[in-house]
Amino acid sequence: MTQVEIRAPAEGRNKLWIQFVSFFWDTARKGPEEQALLNRLDFFLLSYIVLSFLIKTLDQTNITNAYVSGMKEDLGLNGNQLNYFTTAYNMGYLVGSMPIQLLMGYVRPSIVLPACEVVWGALVMGLAGAKSARYIYIFRAIIGVLEAAAYPAFARCIGSWYKPDELGKRMILFGISGSLASMISGYIQAGVYTSMNDAHGLAGWRWLFIIDGIISIPIACLGFVFFPDFPTTTRAIWLNEQQRALAISRMDEVGRAPPRRMTVKRFVMVWFQWRTHAYLWTNLMSGLLVNQMTYMSLWLKSLHYSVQKINILPTIGYAIAIVCSYIYAIISDHTGWRWQLMITGFLFKLVGNILLAVWKIPFGLKFFAYLCPNFGEQNLFLTWAAENFQDDSEIRGILPAAGNMLMFGFNAWVPVLIFPTQKAPVFLVGYSCSAAFCVVGIFGIFLMRFLFIRRAKQLGYVRNEYGLLIPPEFATQYVPRDEESAGDEASIEKTRAIVYRTEK
Repeated sequence: MTQVEIRAPAEGRNKLWIQFVSFFWDTARKGPEEQALLNRLDFFLLSYIVLSFLIKTLDQTNITNAYVSGMKEDLGLNGNQLNYFTTAYNMGYLVGSMPIQLLMGYVRPSIVLPACEVVWGALVMGLAGAKSARYIYIFRAIIGVLEAAAYPAFARCIGSWYKPDELGKRMILFGISGSLASMISGYIQAGVYTSMNDAHGLAGWRWLFIIDGIISIPIACLGFVFFPDFPTTTRAIWLNEQQRALAISRMDEVGRAPPRRMTVKRFVMVWFQWRTHAYLWTNLMSGLLVNQMTYMSLWLKSLHYSVQKINILPTIGYAIAIVCSYIYAIISDHTGWRWQLMITGFLFKLVGNILLAVWKIPFGLKFFAYLCPNFGEQNLFLTWAAENFQDDSEIRGILPAAGNMLMFGFNAWVPVLIFPTQKAPVFLVGYSCSAAFCVVGIFGIFLMRFLFIRRAKQLGYVRNEYGLLIPPEFATQYVPRDEESAGDEASIEKTRAIVYRTEK
């Protein structure tokens, strides 16, 4: 097990200032070696993931903005074709999820992920030349196959570099980038429609796809350098040998297992573990909850709002989601609350869907109902899952992929069934079903927590200083690095076990 001495924060720093800054971003309270490592990880790894997932979500969701901004009329679309565009993407995502994750066990993710992004960026630009719905179906399906690589690999990588008191904020920023992309898409389309509609003979919705593709490709190229793979396999030129050793030592301290070769036997055994199915159950319930902002756009369109307002007003919801998600992350990292805040998120979504299922409510309350789910983002599920599966690095990649396959498989037909476009904007069945998904999701969180704790007791797991249940072989000694011991050489030299029995 790698051990690296980590010095405490330098003596003489303003402790109040450190405490204030570290409340929002934990790097401030770390020692100089960890600060240097975290600053590099945040600049290279986190910035690339946030930018890449932002543009991925932008490429994925811009179809709705294009549909309500002239594409429907230009291509003579009707009926459920908007849902079918989403279905084509979902089917591609379903096909690509698992094979690409397994491929990254043999080819470095730092090669696979940027390569996929370059190709899907080019295909998004190709959507600008669409002449019919059939053209869009084909391109959306291929884009779905390629984009399936991103979400599971990004979540696994973040969980392989950051400790529990750092992980929630980084994982939330990863999730926030999706909400930010959806918000930006509305503003981009509104701006494009106003300034570029009919420029060079192209409609504004066609320019949206061109601009998205132009943004995607440079970000993809950054990935070949910025994405570091994992601490034990990294070849990142922006990390020196000491920092690589420190990264491994930090994960040893937490009890997070390094990557191993995925064998056929191990892959098969994944599906015979109850915790696999507990995860998939809860993930599916969260994934079946639709993006209310999509249907808010259809509601606004039915009220004959202008194209600009249809694209801009739903961005209020995304802004709320961004702020609330980061507040949740701060609270979660400071308190260790993961599942508790996840339940809070489900409750907000439950209230919003119940109100929309009632439907005949005042305009202001209905507007609030569309926004309500955004007060409860579910991005902490990735953090909680990374910690619950920290004994197996490969499972942390396979399960998000499997969860996405299951989720996109259901989303290929569930929205078409319960949210038929021709009934817009009144979806009584859809919102009633979504409320039921919230209730089942809350039950899944309680079940998942109970089963994980029971398994840990059966295997004799112990708790580390972060409250995580880990195998006994990962229990180790560590050097205190809290601000109270800053500059106190006697305290720095002391060590204490990070082991607490599971019964506590």
